Amino acid sequence: MDWNKEIQELKMDFTPYMESGIYIHDGKDLLFSENKEAMFPSASIIKLPIYLYYYEQAIQGDFNLTDKIKVSKTGRANGSGVLHILTSVEEWSIEELLQLMIAVSDNEATNQLIFYAGLENLKAWIKEKKWGKRIALRRYLMDYESGLVNEVSPQGAVEVLKEIIELGNHHLIWKEQIEKPLLLQQFRTGLPGYLDEREIPILEMLNKTGEDNGIRHDVALFRYKDRLIYIAALNKGVKEEAKAIEWMQEIGKLAFEFLTNAD
Repeated sequence: MDWNKEIQELKMDFTPYMESGIYIHDGKDLLFSENKEAMFPSASIIKLPIYLYYYEQAIQGDFNLTDKIKVSKTGRANGSGVLHILTSVEEWSIEELLQLMIAVSDNEATNQLIFYAGLENLKAWIKEKKWGKRIALRRYLMDYESGLVNEVSPQGAVEVLKEIIELGNHHLIWKEQIEKPLLLQQFRTGLPGYLDEREIPILEMLNKTGEDNGIRHDVALFRYKDRLIYIAALNKGVKEEAKAIEWMQEIGKLAFEFLTNAD
């Protein structure tokens, strides 16, 4: 597949509606990129490095994911998620918060995990990563008053997702637990959107979205038989949400064509 040709053809239809960055990798080689180092407001993509941190530390024995965190009934972050609705429940395990942070993109779960680990500690840990300059955690979720913005580049988004998957591959006893909320992701309108409802045998799609005003992101891993492809599709300045979603779905279709071409 000529990725450059395919993506340039898509640009003719979608460029007027958003500013985009894209990074496509097959696990070994870069297939295509555009604006791969450009920093975008991360929205919920910033939840991926937090997720990686906890599982990395748990595997090392520094965290017990069954430990409980008390969550106050009041002052819970709203937006995506369920904790701001389920205020009758005040104790959640670290593992439950991790699952909620990814599968339903829960903002309060994310903030609890940031606080428990320590914002400055997480920032320092990110800086030590090979992708540390491509992801910036600066504030809690929904803290718009701070004037700070969490950011991510297309390459950084793929690299952190790839490290999450490889962590499970290197520690097989943890693999299912690590991948579960990515496989059961509630928000599937982006890269997997065209394929999700077709229930294609053998195809696995693991993804994490990010959404905010004028922002529509998705980063995903598609696995088909023994082949895989990672994609980050980031958008800002979105003028029409439907166009951003359609663009990501078209890229998802191309990814599936790429994976099935050898059949």
